[in-house]
Amino acid sequence: MSDRHRESPHAHAADDALLMAQIKAVLTPMPAVDRRRIAQILAAARDRRRTPWQRLRARGDALLERWRFATSPLVRGATLAAAALAVGFVSRGFLMRPPASTPQPTATTVASAPAATAAAAPLQPVEATADAASLRVPTQFLLDARDVPTAAQVSVVGDFNDWNVTATPLTLENGVWTGTRPLAPGRHVYAFVVNGTTWVADPRAPPAADTDFGRPGSIIIVQAP
Repeated sequence: MSDRHRESPHAHAADDALLMAQIKAVLTPMPAVDRRRIAQILAAARDRRRTPWQRLRARGDALLERWRFATSPLVRGATLAAAALAVGFVSRGFLMRPPASTPQPTATTVASAPAATAAAAPLQPVEATADAASLRVPTQFLLDARDVPTAAQVSVVGDFNDWNVTATPLTLENGVWTGTRPLAPGRHVYAFVVNGTTWVADPRAPPAADTDFGRPGSIIIVQAP
């Protein structure tokens, strides 16, 4: 007797059961795929990469799409027409309403306008002078204190202040007697007066031969601005 005939019936039954299990596993269909759930997962992943404005717009588009499929074309058309009509009425009322800050013209305002214009003061012409002599240029006078070592006070006199000894006093600043006086453009003759009695010409300016009273003097030329 062969080995196959010597096998027990239990071995044949086990083999048949294993074979049937394998066949059943192959023939068993795959579980159903939830496509809606997969779409939600993908949408959530895309939504996380969007900006808040993009997420809000996507939700609005989804609601609009759902509304389009949930309503009939007739209802959708009527709703859109009503919305357009409402927007038109609102915008028309806003555009036709005058601004609150714009005053409306009245008969009193129109009537008083000519009177106000007539009462306005006439324009007066402005006359400009072209006379350079009427201008005054600030001019500084300087005298080194080493040139007048005994000076306790110094002033400047000239044809611009009628040779008045007390009219234009100078001050001592950092070893220099200094002072400023506005002068008309042109040629001027001047001198320094030390301690109210001693006349001194400016050693740094051209000498003047026409000084009044026969005393020393200097010349300064003032340029027009």
